[in-house]
Amino acid sequence: MKKRILLLGATGSIGTNTCSVVREFNNDFEIVGMSSNSKIDVLRTLCTEFKPKTVNISDKNALNIFKDYDCTDNINIYEGSIADFVKHTDFDILVNALTGYAGFLPTIEAIKKGKTIALANKETLVVGGDIINELLKEHNASLIPIDSEHSAIFQMLRHFPKNALSKIIITASGGPFFRTPKEELKNVTVEMALKHPTWSMGSKITIDSATMMNKGFEVIEAHHLFNLDYDMIETIIHPQSLIHSMAEFIDGEIYAQIGKNDMRLPIQHALTYPEIKNTPFEKLRLYEHPEINFYKMDIDKFIMLKLAYECGRKGGLYPCILNAANEICVYSFLEKKIGFTDIFNIVSKICNRKINIPLTIENIINMDNEIRKETAWMIDSMKK
Repeated sequence: MKKRILLLGATGSIGTNTCSVVREFNNDFEIVGMSSNSKIDVLRTLCTEFKPKTVNISDKNALNIFKDYDCTDNINIYEGSIADFVKHTDFDILVNALTGYAGFLPTIEAIKKGKTIALANKETLVVGGDIINELLKEHNASLIPIDSEHSAIFQMLRHFPKNALSKIIITASGGPFFRTPKEELKNVTVEMALKHPTWSMGSKITIDSATMMNKGFEVIEAHHLFNLDYDMIETIIHPQSLIHSMAEFIDGEIYAQIGKNDMRLPIQHALTYPEIKNTPFEKLRLYEHPEINFYKMDIDKFIMLKLAYECGRKGGLYPCILNAANEICVYSFLEKKIGFTDIFNIVSKICNRKINIPLTIENIINMDNEIRKETAWMIDSMKK
């Protein structure tokens, strides 16, 4: 029997790559539901091919236009929130490819249903990793990472005892500004920041990669996924993006997971887990890559990564604050309201506070809303 997939963020990079995997493994999977924000022309194409039973469109203008499309005759258009969409849709695997905080509550709904979650939305664990882990145990649900770095660690740690692990090493391409002097970052433009050297991704995650915030989120995500102290999580620059992560063991041996920088590979692994199946996608030819380099991470230059470690260690609501402030700043930068290094400065100021509020779902929702308003106000104040 085919496993039924509910695909959130179907029209983004991870979403369309997931569709590529399902296309190749059509005897094993079917997509029963899709969500999109506003890319309804892409959604129409996907609906025509995969014929999901139900769709959810966040943008109301896009939703009204989509209703008139010819592909909707046999499709239920669910008009509630994405979290309710998950709650009221029948599926086996949730692929959460949403961007940002929007992925948090839908993941919770899938966990409450005891489902398998293939997670590409790292913010789910950033803002509420402790809560997510408690819910996974309570509802006997499972979470499998899609991010190439965490997929690599997930695969390696299956083969070794946890007490033999010394640390994990998460690789980063370095983004477009790996070799840019710190003092020149203030001159970075939106166009420059969107030119990622190795991956093709959405604009938000591409900017996060340029600031190294994305790597900071991956550190926090790894902490929750693998129950590791932050001192056991190292980041390193690897410009070729072929080694996705490494694991160092107490005997000094280092094991690396290496493969093409093709997101269809970790997506395939997440969907077929625990089986390992032949891939139809191109495999890595090592002889085509005569150089593989590593460089020490400069956390004084990449302040956002340093801030992620700090907020992660503080725990509680601090990672939620970090994420909310960062989201507002990134979108403001994309709209050219603030400069590149303003992201660093504003997020640092927002996170520099003392709070003593317990970590609950309600408090995460309230804090996220409060920090977004405060960050937007700070940005507006800069223009005056």
